[in-house]
Amino acid sequence: MPLARRLELLEWAKRVNAVIVEDDYDGEFHYEGQPLESLQGLDREGRVIYIGTFSRTVFSALRIGYLIAPKRLVPAFTAAKWLCDRHTATLEQETLADFIASGMYERYLRRVRRRNAMRREALLGAVRTYLGERVDVGGDGAGAHVVLWPKRKVSEEGVIAAAAERGVRVYGIGGYYLTRARKAGFILGYSRMSEAQIREGIRRLGELL
Repeated sequence: MPLARRLELLEWAKRVNAVIVEDDYDGEFHYEGQPLESLQGLDREGRVIYIGTFSRTVFSALRIGYLIAPKRLVPAFTAAKWLCDRHTATLEQETLADFIASGMYERYLRRVRRRNAMRREALLGAVRTYLGERVDVGGDGAGAHVVLWPKRKVSEEGVIAAAAERGVRVYGIGGYYLTRARKAGFILGYSRMSEAQIREGIRRLGELL
């Protein structure tokens, strides 16, 4: 979301007295240009609840997330936590805190960013080779996935099923719209795959599209 749109969203929240939940689960991975400041960083009204997780950066079984809440909402969150459960994984959190404080977490993140950048390049190169001008690519500047927008009309469900028959798993974009999606689109994740797997998957997908 561009900066102007982010500021517009914050202005809307102020106008209607709303709270925005910003789920920035892939915010650590940025590949091109200067990363935009988060909504929470731009917020001057205390209207953004910022959510992050270590499951995406360290390993998925580490079920530790965090949130940055406006000061006025802290008592409500504290009460909700107390009502929901009274146990927190203390040992895991203390270990993670030491990992961060030692500087090892930042060094580890740099390695992950380099690895993801190489896989991203493999993906974009394969898209150029096997799909060419048949698709537009979105969301490739950050995160760990991209969106393919086919230029001709296709069925999301049909492509997903046909890709699965060829051993390729893709996800449709339609489920992320409140109303019907403007056109078919497909989400491709790449952080857990080798470069060879990425290229072969895109080759097979190219046969479909």
